Amino acid sequence: MRPQGLTRIAIVSDDGLFCDGLAQVLSGQPDFIVSPYRAAAGVHLAQLAGDHHIILLDARCDRALRRGPLPDTARVIFVAGVEDDAWATAMLIAGARGILTRTANRGDLLHAIRTVCDGGIWARRRWLNACVLHVVDAFRQRVVTQDTVDTRLSRREREVLKYAATGVGNKELADLLSISEATVKVHLSHIFLKLGVPGRAALAAAYHEVSRTTNGVSR
Repeated sequence: MRPQGLTRIAIVSDDGLFCDGLAQVLSGQPDFIVSPYRAAAGVHLAQLAGDHHIILLDARCDRALRRGPLPDTARVIFVAGVEDDAWATAMLIAGARGILTRTANRGDLLHAIRTVCDGGIWARRRWLNACVLHVVDAFRQRVVTQDTVDTRLSRREREVLKYAATGVGNKELADLLSISEATVKVHLSHIFLKLGVPGRAALAAAYHEVSRTTNGVSR
């Protein structure tokens, strides 16, 4: 939960004008606290994630900062990315929660931040589709069936799975099930562990694969 409704945002780039521009765009939001960081100063995304709810990362810094998958706790939104499907898909698979291209406007930025804060993902549909296909291919190496879901997950966990796998954010999911966001996160952690999936993308792939093999019927 965000303290007192405040959202702490880190802007990471070596371009001062880039940081100043984003900070100016976000300055009119009273619930945002924005802090700039230099990528070349040895920024650790996992450490930033501990103090910030969102990390706005200059897309030009991806190679300098990313070494393998992004930390699970880091809600990273790449900003000023290029229209490169392969790159965007790779970043999402690595753990990015959002990608804004150079054509994105202020409204897109604000919507992306709020969507990711709520547990969602902000990206073009074709990139998400490519991620799902990638995860499905990898997931087929594992055995997850409807019986696995039924026997390993509790009734409440199956409810959370159904909503989370169809793109419902944590807050909306909590409202639908009349539970807290913290409880939603606990259920999701248990589901990831019990099904052996690393995150939401893999969870969605597992859910849709199981639904497909049972003729679209989920119990």
